[in-house]
Amino acid sequence: MATIRSMNVMPESEKDGEMVELHPTSLDLNQVEPTPQVVNWLRMRASQWLTTAQQDFNAALFARDGSEASFDRYADARSELDSAEAWALRVSEFVAHVR
Repeated sequence: MATIRSMNVMPESEKDGEMVELHPTSLDLNQVEPTPQVVNWLRMRASQWLTTAQQDFNAALFARDGSEASFDRYADARSELDSAEAWALRVSEFVAHVR
């Protein structure tokens, strides 16, 4: 499996002194209190994830050499970019409803 720099995890809380991480897409925006700080944090994380996914996709696209491994890296990066784009759209809809 390809290694993709990951903005796809974000801190949720500390539990027993350890950081618990949560994939952004598993966060239910209907259960989030829309404070200005939360809205800003969500926008920042969506932007970071999208930027990283775009960079990884571009790197995978131009590194394709016809091998199965390069195709797998490309497919993983494309999937990550699709997820980041979908999450950014959900966050933008959430922010629009808050205003």
